[in-house]
Amino acid sequence: MSGLRVYSTSVTGSREIKSQQSEVTRILDGKRIQYQLVDISQDNALRDEMRALAGNPKATPPQIVNGDQYCGVWALGGGGESVGGGLR
Repeated sequence: MSGLRVYSTSVTGSREIKSQQSEVTRILDGKRIQYQLVDISQDNALRDEMRALAGNPKATPPQIVNGDQYCGVWALGGGGESVGGGLR
């Protein structure tokens, strides 16, 4: 796969996950960066793919991937940075 992908979920009871997902998409949209939003709630295989790319069997959204390169977990308050050398 190529291009920027943001793994997210449309089904969550976590206010924190919802907030982080909104922050990621708001910033990308504001900077007019094109991305594909991948909803892991639609298919367990997508959740497993996200976790494999993250290298963490318990990873939760949002996770950011550029092509086949894992960019990291979005860190709120990180000044638009992601942990693990992602978007800056």
